[in-house]
Amino acid sequence: EIDELEQILSVAELLEKHGLQKPVSFVKDTKGSAEEARKLMVRLTRHTGRKQPSVSETQWKELLQDMLDMQQKVYRCLHSDTCYEIFTESLLCSSSIDNIHLAGQMMHCSVWSVDLPSSSKGKPQYRVSYARSIELVLAAGREYFNSSTSLTDSCMELARCCLQLIEDSPSAVQEELDLIRALGYLEEFGVKILPLQVRLCSDRLSLIKDCLAQMSTNYKQSAKLLGLANLLRVAGKLYGEKRSSLILLVEQALSFQDYKAASMHCQELMATGYSKSWEVCSQLGQSEGYQDLGMRQELMAFALTHCPPCAIEALLAVSSSLQTQILYQTVNYQFLPSEGGENSSISGVSSGQSADLLYWTTSKTMKVLSNTTLTTKAMLQAVSDGQWWKRSLTYLRPLHGQEFGDVLKSGSGENATVEKQGCHPFYESLIDDPYIAENNSLESFAEVLLRTGKLAETKSEGKDLLPTTEVCTLNVVCLLILSYANKCFEKQLHSALSLQLASYYYSLQIYARLAPCFKDKCHPLYRADPKELIQMVTKHVTQYAQADWPEEITSLINQLHYYNERLLDFTQAQTLQGLGKGVDVQRFTADAQYKRETILGLAETLEENVYKIAISLAQRYSVPLWEVYVTHLEFLFTDSGLSTLEIEQRAQSLGLFETLKTSPETFHEHMAKYVYPSIEGQDHQRLLYYFTLLENCGCSEVVNHAVKPETHIRLLKKFKAVAPGLNYKKLTDENENPLETLEPILTSQNILSISKLAPKIPKKDGSMLSPSSVYAVWLQKLFWNGDHHLIKKIPETMDEWLHAYDMCSKYFDRLDPDDIATFIDEITFSPKAVTKLPVEARIEVTKKAVKAVKHLCEKSRKKTSDNDMKDSENPSAAYEETLNHLQQSLAHLETLTHSFITYLKSSKQDTLQKYGYLYDLSRSQKEKIHEQAVAMCIDGQPLDMVQQLLQVAVGDLGLSPQDIVQCAIKKIVGILSGNDDSSTTEKDPLGILEGIISAVHASVEKGEKIVSSDDLLEWLRPFCGDDSLPVKPRIRVLQILEQAFHLSDEDSQLLVYFRTQAVLRACWPETKVLILMAANYTVLLNDNPWVKLGAFMLQRCPPEEKEKTGNEILKICRSLYETKHMLPVKCIKELCLLLLNQSLLLPSLKLLVESKDQDLHAVALEQITAVAKVDDSSCDAEILSLLLNAKLVVKCMSTAFCPRLIDHLLANQGQGGWDVEEIAQQLKEAGFSAEAGSLLMAHRGTHPALRTFTTALQAAQHWI
Repeated sequence: EIDELEQILSVAELLEKHGLQKPVSFVKDTKGSAEEARKLMVRLTRHTGRKQPSVSETQWKELLQDMLDMQQKVYRCLHSDTCYEIFTESLLCSSSIDNIHLAGQMMHCSVWSVDLPSSSKGKPQYRVSYARSIELVLAAGREYFNSSTSLTDSCMELARCCLQLIEDSPSAVQEELDLIRALGYLEEFGVKILPLQVRLCSDRLSLIKDCLAQMSTNYKQSAKLLGLANLLRVAGKLYGEKRSSLILLVEQALSFQDYKAASMHCQELMATGYSKSWEVCSQLGQSEGYQDLGMRQELMAFALTHCPPCAIEALLAVSSSLQTQILYQTVNYQFLPSEGGENSSISGVSSGQSADLLYWTTSKTMKVLSNTTLTTKAMLQAVSDGQWWKRSLTYLRPLHGQEFGDVLKSGSGENATVEKQGCHPFYESLIDDPYIAENNSLESFAEVLLRTGKLAETKSEGKDLLPTTEVCTLNVVCLLILSYANKCFEKQLHSALSLQLASYYYSLQIYARLAPCFKDKCHPLYRADPKELIQMVTKHVTQYAQADWPEEITSLINQLHYYNERLLDFTQAQTLQGLGKGVDVQRFTADAQYKRETILGLAETLEENVYKIAISLAQRYSVPLWEVYVTHLEFLFTDSGLSTLEIEQRAQSLGLFETLKTSPETFHEHMAKYVYPSIEGQDHQRLLYYFTLLENCGCSEVVNHAVKPETHIRLLKKFKAVAPGLNYKKLTDENENPLETLEPILTSQNILSISKLAPKIPKKDGSMLSPSSVYAVWLQKLFWNGDHHLIKKIPETMDEWLHAYDMCSKYFDRLDPDDIATFIDEITFSPKAVTKLPVEARIEVTKKAVKAVKHLCEKSRKKTSDNDMKDSENPSAAYEETLNHLQQSLAHLETLTHSFITYLKSSKQDTLQKYGYLYDLSRSQKEKIHEQAVAMCIDGQPLDMVQQLLQVAVGDLGLSPQDIVQCAIKKIVGILSGNDDSSTTEKDPLGILEGIISAVHASVEKGEKIVSSDDLLEWLRPFCGDDSLPVKPRIRVLQILEQAFHLSDEDSQLLVYFRTQAVLRACWPETKVLILMAANYTVLLNDNPWVKLGAFMLQRCPPEEKEKTGNEILKICRSLYETKHMLPVKCIKELCLLLLNQSLLLPSLKLLVESKDQDLHAVALEQITAVAKVDDSSCDAEILSLLLNAKLVVKCMSTAFCPRLIDHLLANQGQGGWDVEEIAQQLKEAGFSAEAGSLLMAHRGTHPALRTFTTALQAAQHWI
């Protein structure tokens, strides 16, 4: 407490030192309050800032240190960073440039700045974070800005100084600096306003308006005004947004009729797509003083695009007027291309004349315009019939061969102004058109001329408005004059108007050529009703289709037919579209496949008008009515929602079958593929109608199924009455069992009727059911589930089961002998019987069945003798066979009380219970007993258990435990060989084999003579000796045999031979080597065979394969690890010396190092030390890993292996699990301190430039 009081007292002294006197009690009371501590620090720094004269930098730094001392001693609730922030904030707000710069030293002034080390001299340590620095600077800068009276105020300089401390100028800081710059612009434009007013101005665009209002010519300083708009952020946070300002500039320029400036700004606005500028664009576009008509038209187009709906009408009127002026200007240019020049094709027109085109043109031009107007009016009057447009017409065609462009051709003076590019004048007479085409082609000029004529005619006639089709008609006039219709029509999308005009056009052309009508006046042909003209011309050319027409007329006739067809297609497609069925009209007209699918799709309807349209279209486009009818019938069955009776009535009323029966095979195929799958199996009424249709359409002959439609009809009529819930489709499905389908619906009420139908129901094999089999299925159901009439309660007790059997036995005379056996097996040897019935009940039922069959057999014999039948036809033989079957069952049931079977069933082990259950179901049948015994053997059960199972089974099965074990071995060998596809178990086959061998071994140990080791070896020898099979499983089989049995020397040598042979066949497949090895086998068995084998392999191999042979020897030695044949140290050393003599250093080193013997390690180190230069033949990753595993790093430090060893250690320490720290410790203890330190530095990522000898030694001393 004394120390605490001393610290509080020292804080009070510090406060008094800086002129802020506070009692000790105040310091003591506020030491835990962060808020009071903060207020105290702020008061202290602000008090210092107000001192006069100003405090020096040294005193400020002293104050900072005192603040930190106060924080550390008493005000620990206040973070030191807060002290720095308070101190920096006070410096910024001290109204001193020097203090502001000092504050800059206390802050992070850019996002990339970092804290300087505390030992750095001359500058304090940076403490205030970058984000907090921005906040402090902005607060101080805004305070200075708001308190300024003008741009020249001293506070404005302080604000700028604060903001410029942040070096990378983030957006918030840049916005404040831009606001200061904007004040300068405002002063330049003469706007007097306080800085605070500028900041608080919500509509800063008004400041731009004030600038424009100061002087009429200010709008010309557009760059400066736009710069001011950017600085003021006129559009909020969107820096660079200037479109609102541009609108002001345009308005100002327009007020002074400065169209050039206004146009420049409007183009900029249009380029940005600023929709709000439509109004100023329309103002400039409507300015008559602006002579650039093209630009004005663009402005009006932009205004029309972006204006509100209420302004469209007025703008359209202005745009139309502009377009008229442009057209007049274009035509004037065509006739008078240059002022002062004299066009040779126009006489009597002076260069200065500028009257309207239709009142001043030359006689030739007047002639053309007159002809054009008369022709146009005649056509328009003819086309004004509204009904005509709704049927079928098309474009016009040129009347005659005269070219409209002849008016403009002038002969020798054609290129007098040398404005056209063409060939040499010498060749002009040889070429029709020696000049390159200009943009204003004759076709373009003709279009302009016609549009101009239309506008003039509208102007002169006033309210006499022409039809809306006038534009298309005028285009046809142009085609008639210039003759380029084909290309035009090809490019047009098909529509009612374009197709009708096309037909009209070609009709005119054909008529004009067949009956020329070229006169000065308009011929009556052009006043004729287009419909009548098309019909007349079409009829004429069709009537004389075989006539020898000229080639030109033939082409026109083909075009007429083509467009007539397209028009008919289109009108019918329009009708389809009107139905609302989603028909694509364009595609229907052009795509034949789509057209066919559409017609068939329309046939899938119950609407009479749509169906009639589908029939009409099918007839029109040659879609067979058979397809339409069968599609409609399919729809009725599948998607119409109609009942079967309604379907029948509709099909009858439409008369579908007269057509459908013409192709019975196709009809049957279609119905079977698309209709039959949609019918529910329990819907007997619809199935009956389906097969009735097939029968009525003559499909019986083409049905390949065993059951014909006629039979289906008879069966369905019967089943519909007696078994309404039957799935008839499943019953007659050739892939289903018909008895399983019948079983759910069989009852005592319908069994007789259904049994009579059985001979007509096919089975999977193609044969028919028998009544007996149906009764057998029903009796099984009756026995287990009872019946409402015969057995009203489901049996549960033994007496009830016997009563149920007695009830069923009454029907035995209706069963075939085989079906009796099947029934008895179902109620005595099925899983349900084993679970539900006690053994006593099953035995009693079987006894009764034997008695009943004997009675039936005797009855059959009497009947046979009475009828004097031959033996081959004697049915009693079948009863004898059934009787034997039942006696076998009875004998098997009596074995269920055997102690062994009882033990299995009562066992708590699930596996043993399963064996008892399987035996119960087996009926002592040889196949099932054999299968169960093999399964027990595969499960590794003792052989005496297998033997007991075979002994308990009834009869002489001819099976022995030896047979069972042999079969199990064959199964496992088959799996290992890949020849047995059936997966007998999910266990590992080698594990299963080991279990079998263990069971045999246990049996042999007990003295049982069931299976011997000789038997196993005999069964497994072919597998182990089969070199076509994988090596590993064969070796593993031999190892299992070795571990289980103490084999004789001969057998042991034989196993070694097999093992050696297996390894060599995999590693050395050459036949000669194997023969030699077999020949010298006796030699190999003396001494150590593996050493001899290695020497033999090295001796026999060619020089180029020595390296490969050395690796194979290494593999052989490694395969012997963890076995009885693992090589001793002496043999390994001998083998390594053999390898070294052959210059095979690497495999030799691997054998020596991976052995755990110190003497062999010493030999390896001698060889490593002797290596002067390391390469891939003497060193690889594996030997380096082995050296690290053997902890031989220290002993290799003075060898050439050292660099590679260290690099391998550092690169793979995670995979190898080696401890670098431990290895470095070993190196230091061995006297390799520098090496140990260098290893640690590399491990810890020290830069290579810093890994000097001295630092390595220091690192070893420091880290180890």
